[in-house]
Amino acid sequence: MAEICVPKEPGGLDEAESPLWEEREIFQGQRSSEKDPGLSRSSRSLPEWLTRAPLHLILILISLGLFMLMLITLIQVSRIQQSLPREMDDQESHSPVAVLQSDLEEIVHQLTRMNATLTGLCRHCPWNWDFFQGSCYIFSKIQSTWKASVSACEDMRAQLVVINNAEEQKFLISWDIRKDKSTWIGLSDEHNEGSWKWVDNTPLNISFWKKGEPNNQGDEDCAELSGNGWNDNNCNGELFWICEKPSALCPGL
Repeated sequence: MAEICVPKEPGGLDEAESPLWEEREIFQGQRSSEKDPGLSRSSRSLPEWLTRAPLHLILILISLGLFMLMLITLIQVSRIQQSLPREMDDQESHSPVAVLQSDLEEIVHQLTRMNATLTGLCRHCPWNWDFFQGSCYIFSKIQSTWKASVSACEDMRAQLVVINNAEEQKFLISWDIRKDKSTWIGLSDEHNEGSWKWVDNTPLNISFWKKGEPNNQGDEDCAELSGNGWNDNNCNGELFWICEKPSALCPGL
């Protein structure tokens, strides 16, 4: 009996050849993997979208990441620089030198306040004395001779008044306590007629004699303040007198 032959379709595979073909494809894939193992591992480890992304997009993402890292670093450095002065100030404010300086400033402040209080309470002149241009003046309540008046002022650590300028003359003329009474002043020429000197031995440089004075009538060797001017009078006459002494310095002056 004759065999019937069935022709194969072009390019077709029968069932016996199909597994062999698949084994051949697997074997070729394994060989390509063995030839380039890095490529195989890279393909398996990277995400699929990253392997397919364009190169310029990857570079942009890397640059953006570096920029953010630099920005964060700069912010941290700025915060550290700002915190350093505050920490140094805190340390200095609590240092022994700073504490000592603060205490000294407080002491100076307290002394200044005490000085101001004392200045307000300070009197340039003793009680019953009047102050004018750095000097203290007192008007006597009794009348004495010129020499007794000199001694009385010296007992009070003062001197019979010495008039040095026009302002002092006006003050004594308008002094309410005088009430236009004649008073001895510290001027005489008893040692040398016509050579007038003050009790402190200074020469007469400015004078306020009344018209026609001094006239030395009746041995008049001592000067008095009479009205708004001077007059020479007998030293043994008894008049009121004015003592003068320097004023006291107040604290802080």
